[in-house]
Parts: sequence; structure tokens; C-alpha cells
Amino acid sequence: MSQLPFPDGVFDLVTAVETHYFWPDLAADMREVFRVLKPGGGFVLIAEAYKGAKTAAAQLIEKYLPLAGMALLSVDDHRELFTTAGYSDVRIIEEPGKGWICGIGRKPPKDSASEV
Repeated sequence: MSQLPFPDGVFDLVTAVETHYFWPDLAADMREVFRVLKPGGGFVLIAEAYKGAKTAAAQLIEKYLPLAGMALLSVDDHRELFTTAGYSDVRIIEEPGKGWICGIGRKPPKDSASEV
């Protein structure tokens, strides 16, 4: 994930479902997704387990995932991940009883005033 084989600004939408647990450098990889998005493009990250989810499965994953060198993110961690990488209109939607989370962010549109 750390170096996607695509030029800057080619995708309208990027999705990641149940994968970010395995990204080698999550913060840098979020910026890499940002790089390949077109201005105004969206990124959707979905996971079935996150830190603080109330399901038995999520609690087991939270307990044992560190053994694999990975960690679950909290709702606030997800929000910070998006905002720190430069995404705007960030929304984090969670369903604690079902254990899933969805993060949505946009690459800000180009500022037409700065174009000459």
C-alpha cells in the first residue's frame, strides 16, 4: 500500500474494506490514498472491528490482534487518521452493537481562485 502504482489524482473513489489492519504505515498509507484521489474524490474505509466495539468478536480481535503486531483503532483514532492525512468532510459512522465502523473523507476540491 505504501506506494500505489498510479499517478496523482486519478481516482474519484477509493474503498478499503477490512484491509487497513495490514497496511505497513497507516498514516503514510492514508496520505498515499489521498495522493491518488482526484480533487473532490472520496475515500471510504470500512471495518468490522474497532477498538471499543461491543461485540464478542471485536473484543477477541482487540485482545489478540496485538500478537500479530497490529492494533485496532478507536472512533477518535479513525477520525484523526483521516483529518491528519488532509481529508475534509470527514464522517465516522459506527455501529457498536454490530461492531462495524465506516470512515468517509474527501480530498478537498481544487481552489479555483488559485488557478491562473
